[in-house]
Amino acid sequence: MIDALAGTESLVPPPATPLEPKNPGGVMGRDQFLQLLVAQLKNQDPMNPLNAEEFAAQLAQFSSLEQLMNINETMEGQVSTTAGLIEATNAAAALDVVGREILAVGDTLDVGEDGPPAIVVGVGGTGGTGTLKVFDEDGSQVGEKAVSFDEPGRHEIELDGALKGLEPGRYTFELEIVDEAGSAVKFQTFSRIHIDGVRYGPGGPVLMSGDLEIPLSNVVEVLAALG
Repeated sequence: MIDALAGTESLVPPPATPLEPKNPGGVMGRDQFLQLLVAQLKNQDPMNPLNAEEFAAQLAQFSSLEQLMNINETMEGQVSTTAGLIEATNAAAALDVVGREILAVGDTLDVGEDGPPAIVVGVGGTGGTGTLKVFDEDGSQVGEKAVSFDEPGRHEIELDGALKGLEPGRYTFELEIVDEAGSAVKFQTFSRIHIDGVRYGPGGPVLMSGDLEIPLSNVVEVLAALG
């Protein structure tokens, strides 16, 4: 006897895929809590209604949950607004710096027609002695100077001698400082840089000086406008 169903597709539908719960093992949200509370009230035993104290406790939990969610939404809005204000303030500050000289964290030395500016360094500890080395754009050392700091704080290093005769251009410098015991002293160097432009990127405004980029966060002082 020939099977009339041979070669045909099965007429039995595949088993349905079970639906995943919205919050499997997760934290119950406000809507889920309210739905559960309403269902509990609708299906309670009329002869044994929900205990008033238990019901009040559940309402208090729902009220607390709603208040916390409202506070969270408010804080998120405030954070977004604050971030927008900071971004706008930074953009305006960056534009105001164009055409001016700044003091920024760094090791760049811009030498003009009038000679090199003083190098600024913030010295920690109790001060110390050390050596300042200056390098040209090719990385070759073009001079050095012995330095001494009697106390901590901000100091200016005037470039004299051979360093005073540096040709106009861009240089970098290195500094090493040790105390009387020969231990390294912590310090921070700063650069005087003329700003001629601003570039806006994902991280915010970046100040430009030729091909040199200076993050706005590195600026510690705005010194003067160019004459």
